[in-house]
Amino acid sequence: MTLKIIKTTFKLCFLSVITFCFSQPQVISAQTEPIINVLILKNKKIRIRADRSIPLKIKSERFSNETINGLTLKKQNNRTTLFFDKNIQKIYDLQNNERLLVRSSDRRGIWVGQKRYAGKLKIFIRDNDILVVNVIGIEKYLDSVVGSEMPAKWPIEALKAQAIASRTYALRQKGNSIYDIDSTNKNQVYIGLEAGTNKTKRAVKSTRSLVLTFNKKLINSLFHSSSAGMTENSQDVWKNQYPYLSSVKDFDKNNPKLAWNKQFSQSQLQKLFPMIGGIKQIEILNVTSTGRVKNAKVHGESGTEQISGVDIRKRMNLKSTLVRFKFLEDNETKSLEDKPKTHIVKAGDNLFDIAYKYKVNLQDIVALNSIKDSSIININQILLIPKSSLNNFSTADKILLVSGFGSGHGVGMSQWGARYMANKGEKAEEILKHFYRGVKIKPFKRFYL
Repeated sequence: MTLKIIKTTFKLCFLSVITFCFSQPQVISAQTEPIINVLILKNKKIRIRADRSIPLKIKSERFSNETINGLTLKKQNNRTTLFFDKNIQKIYDLQNNERLLVRSSDRRGIWVGQKRYAGKLKIFIRDNDILVVNVIGIEKYLDSVVGSEMPAKWPIEALKAQAIASRTYALRQKGNSIYDIDSTNKNQVYIGLEAGTNKTKRAVKSTRSLVLTFNKKLINSLFHSSSAGMTENSQDVWKNQYPYLSSVKDFDKNNPKLAWNKQFSQSQLQKLFPMIGGIKQIEILNVTSTGRVKNAKVHGESGTEQISGVDIRKRMNLKSTLVRFKFLEDNETKSLEDKPKTHIVKAGDNLFDIAYKYKVNLQDIVALNSIKDSSIININQILLIPKSSLNNFSTADKILLVSGFGSGHGVGMSQWGARYMANKGEKAEEILKHFYRGVKIKPFKRFYL
């Protein structure tokens, strides 16, 4: 009787295990973890070496798993050469489109220039440059990305939100030729093993495989540093409109990147706008609902040019498009302060009087402080006062002052906003669902791609 009970119990346990296994979603496992191909370097001279005594292995059509300590590649005068550390007298000529694979069993990684990387390296010889691509598992990659994109000392829930957003963003880029994603802020920053800490690794591990989806597809999980009060609608920055990338309130006012100035001399403006002879006037044609420059007309000595806010930011290397322009005399620039003025609301104050007092446009104050109803302000409320109005300036003075707020394109998750929310006790899921509207957080599945 006892033996029969034991056999029955064993069968029930076995069936339970089978049922559990088949009922679970097909999420990332150690064996099926997606691989990401990251462009980490594009140059004409590249140095790669082992970390210490453990050698590297190099493989290609001409090299069959040769053991080396390091290698140097150089492109000069339409010639690409390669030599190994052990035999610098032996120089190999490489052809365009030739490929090399470098790998190591050393957990300390492979040095590429001044940075160390885990995983393998693919080297591509192209007409103008040598490309180095890091081939690495998505989770190991994120250990560094989170630490590269956010200070590791920030709250763990902010780091977890960054891990989920970055995992989603990277996986959505998969499928390109040669490499999936860039390692700079063109996509998301990845500076190798040095950026990973115990805290960033914990943030990645605790969110393993989690991604953001909308209608069962990975979202375009864009993020930025600081929006200065309100994030931006995607369609107001680029052509595509994503329902989950709509403007929401940001919580980023207490950060060092909120307000900034940048000055341009006449000679600099001549170089930036040579076809129209520099800049005499910048006419803002329209702004977005959050006050960012959408389109502008630039007037020069020899013509005009109409340009989008996104393009003017890129050309002038501005931190954001939430900017205003003003020409100043040389001596006026000496009195400029880096931080915006503040005004503490008193009884009887209204926005019209405040705007008149500081000689700025009311809508600038509304946009900068994320005020939804311009008729309602609270006593003791601290208002940030922008330094320049919406008026356009036309002058022959030498210095162009650009006064700006925020850092980045302003779309999606604000990193400083995420930090604030995490410090207030919000969890990663709450942070993400605030900045990405209507999304779900799910374990990654292949059909999400």
